[in-house]
Amino acid sequence: MVSHTPTAVDNATADIAVLLILNCCRNAYQAEENLRQGRFRHGVSMGIDPEGKTLGLLGMGGIGKTIAKRMSGFEMNIIYYNRTRLPMQVEQQYNATYVDFETLLKTSDILSVSVPLNKQTTHLLSFREFALMKQGVVLVNTARGKVINEAALVQALESGKVLAAGLDVYEEEPKVHPGLLTHPRSVLLPHIGTYTNESQKKMEDLVLDNLVAAMKDQTLITPVPEHKSFFIA
Repeated sequence: MVSHTPTAVDNATADIAVLLILNCCRNAYQAEENLRQGRFRHGVSMGIDPEGKTLGLLGMGGIGKTIAKRMSGFEMNIIYYNRTRLPMQVEQQYNATYVDFETLLKTSDILSVSVPLNKQTTHLLSFREFALMKQGVVLVNTARGKVINEAALVQALESGKVLAAGLDVYEEEPKVHPGLLTHPRSVLLPHIGTYTNESQKKMEDLVLDNLVAAMKDQTLITPVPEHKSFFIA
């Protein structure tokens, strides 16, 4: 029996996604670097406001829903694509509109990635997908690095197709693509999505709860998705 800790990570990972979205929009990293180097605001590219923009959520599980909840105060148009469309009442709860994958790519001003990594999602965003995106899109990834082809992302950053990229995960972490390390509009974090005292405890508690359930009742609280059918009551 194999379990995992999906719900325990939702809040902290969504917080990092929101941090990256706002940082990318307001070009906070470049501004801070300028300040530390004594140039204050000179040479800093102007940012963009999130208000009125379309936020696209690629993946609408627990993390995607929490991002939608966190960003609801910014008066954004929230759209999402998910393997399975959510019930209407859930869409209304998160003020999110379902669209197909290509529509998500073509209409998002800010695109946040929250999908699991598997054969279908490996390089889900690559050269073709970047070509479909809006000019000047902001891209944020707090899912898994291999969901994005980093060579395609670097090319999109250099061409201006992607205005800014906010990443907490990488294809070959801890190795980071040199084109990301040197680009002034890439905001890079060392996979700290769940790196808080509270989230680590939530994860540990859920692991132990699963262990107790397995030992006492021969079941799991949160089996991995591939095994859920084995635990239907």
